[in-house]
Amino acid sequence: MTQHHMRIQRIADSSLPTAVDLLLPAAFVKKHGISGTHTLEFVYGLQTAIVDFEITATASTVRIRESLARRLHLLEENMTYGFHFHPNTRKLVIGPLVGALIYRMAPTEDGPFGGITDFCREMVQTCRKRGGLGFIFTLEQVAQENNTVDGWTYHNNQWIKRRFPLPQCVYNRIGSRRIEEREETQEKISVLKEKGALFFNEQFLDKWYIHQRMSLLPETASFSPCTELYMGAASLTSMLQRYPYLYLKPSNGSLGRGIIRLIRSEKGYLCQYSSLNGTVTRRYPTFGMLHQMLRSRMKNQPYLMQQGLHLIKSRGGIADFRALVQKNKHGRWSITSIVGRSAPTRSSIVSNVAHGGTMLTLGAALTAAGFPPMACKSIAASVRQHALLIAQLFEQCTEGHYAELGIDLGVDKQGKVWLLEINSKPSKTNNSVASAGKGTRRSVIRLIDYCFYRSGFISPAPKKTPQTKRRTRRKSSS
Repeated sequence: MTQHHMRIQRIADSSLPTAVDLLLPAAFVKKHGISGTHTLEFVYGLQTAIVDFEITATASTVRIRESLARRLHLLEENMTYGFHFHPNTRKLVIGPLVGALIYRMAPTEDGPFGGITDFCREMVQTCRKRGGLGFIFTLEQVAQENNTVDGWTYHNNQWIKRRFPLPQCVYNRIGSRRIEEREETQEKISVLKEKGALFFNEQFLDKWYIHQRMSLLPETASFSPCTELYMGAASLTSMLQRYPYLYLKPSNGSLGRGIIRLIRSEKGYLCQYSSLNGTVTRRYPTFGMLHQMLRSRMKNQPYLMQQGLHLIKSRGGIADFRALVQKNKHGRWSITSIVGRSAPTRSSIVSNVAHGGTMLTLGAALTAAGFPPMACKSIAASVRQHALLIAQLFEQCTEGHYAELGIDLGVDKQGKVWLLEINSKPSKTNNSVASAGKGTRRSVIRLIDYCFYRSGFISPAPKKTPQTKRRTRRKSSS
């Protein structure tokens, strides 16, 4: 569906004939192929109105009755919008309208939304450049009785608060697992879905649930480390007998919090975990002493026991990779970025940037691990292939709608690729993997691409520069 941009001008009701809601420029009508009766369905977000229009040969803007503009909650600011027309249903759609759902305002020196303020601004600005409208909102601002939501959009270099219809697309950026799981949160999310909004990045993921679902697919066996649910001392003893090097991970954890590394040796057990002051290393001569400490640290949370892998190192610390995989403008999974993460010290048990890890390019991390150039090229290709395959398999075996995933991959010393973890809420802060670089981050562009695709808007294909054909003249020999 081709999208055309045009400014909307609000007109006082008294300036239009009683039976006319819209004045459409003749050129606009021709471009969209609007023909037949002068009645259509005007759509903005999830708000619709049956309107009568007239065609004008002189106007260069879409003119709308003031009372109708207020009913649809069009912004009062002078803006250009994208339109497309569905001839079969006679729907003239504005936008699209895209909302990013957060838990609450978090003003800091970074802005009204704290560390994700830059991401929010980029999202809104990218949407505007394409004729759509993006805004940020919280669940408290959803008024289900009149299908509206109060939110913030960015206009003229400042955040403004306005009322909007419910958006076509809702991107879930609730940053608290506890808040997301609340009954009242789920009720409001259900309302958004029932009203017809595309709600994506459904929820935080439970590691054990995802492992169980993924393990049903035979394709995952080759890259999934052995993983079991911690069920007490007997289960841990059994796992340590099979794999003397283990990671314990909270099933509901994120950002590397709560991870414990265990190493069994002839002298007992080595236990390591992260703290505010760095990595804590403790030795226990008996399993009983180790388990007593672990029970106090795990605090009855569900934990996974995962086979330890001898991953590559970079600059002395363990290294792994975060692949940001997103749905693109054609609705297919594609890789937005893959970045290596190197742990800050030799003793560090996680490589997360939030714990002081360093970001590297995929190639640089593999080179630093000592692989020769040809092996680096082959392993890099394998990492990319695994990232895409895992996203596709994840979608096959899980419920809900997801359009981006942070997939953590490891490479062992033999160059084999392993799946470490899948995240549904990749970080959007300024120091995150996805924000590396200058200008609007690619992850934002791809996010808006997908929203436009799902809303029925397709950007015009880039124009190809005509290539001049050169005729080769043969010189005749004398």
